[in-house]
Amino acid sequence: MHRFYLPQKLDKDLLIIKEKTLIHQISRVLKLHKGELVIFFSTSVEEGGIDTICELKNIQSGSAMFLVRDRIENMRESKKKLTLYCSLIKKEKFECILQKCTEVGVTEFVPVLATRSEKKNINFDRCQYILKEAAEQSGRAIIPKLHLVTSLDKALEKARASGTKNYFADTKEHDNVIRGAGDRSIGLFIGPEGGWDDKELFAAMRANCEIVSLGRLTLRAETAAIAGSFMLLWG
Repeated sequence: MHRFYLPQKLDKDLLIIKEKTLIHQISRVLKLHKGELVIFFSTSVEEGGIDTICELKNIQSGSAMFLVRDRIENMRESKKKLTLYCSLIKKEKFECILQKCTEVGVTEFVPVLATRSEKKNINFDRCQYILKEAAEQSGRAIIPKLHLVTSLDKALEKARASGTKNYFADTKEHDNVIRGAGDRSIGLFIGPEGGWDDKELFAAMRANCEIVSLGRLTLRAETAAIAGSFMLLWG
């Protein structure tokens, strides 16, 4: 079944959809017909984690009508909550991190401006769209939260204040290989292409981050983000 995020309450037995982009996708792109089933999900406090199965009853140019057939709990999310502090890298590669790490199960993304970052900002609206699409495709119960770009110092301050266990991946570390973190909230810092500099590594140590290795091979930043996130969430 096709799956869509809806920024509205799903507590009625009859849903009226008027979002133009979604109407276009349902009628023109997917060409869904009367009687076909789809899944809607919302990230509101009341409905987070619930998949609402609906039957298409009628569709017109400006609206679509769906009859709610069932509501089931979404059990796909990891028990752990992972915040990925990801250094800014080239646009396409950063967007790849957002997409794939959403599919892996990351809960929050914090874009970090590192010394060796090639980019200085992000297209926030486009990144939000990528997160939504990836959450729909992968069956997530939520759409990950995207924070504004911040400095490493402020990111480390946020991570320390959160009370989570925080890991700082560094290519200079070889012995302390990253492993699953148990059932807890965790943070993971991934450096830019070229890695962290010595001052940034020292700052991470002062912030009580655990310096870890992602293995013997040298990984690209986007590969490191995906592999590290998966190991912590599902290892």
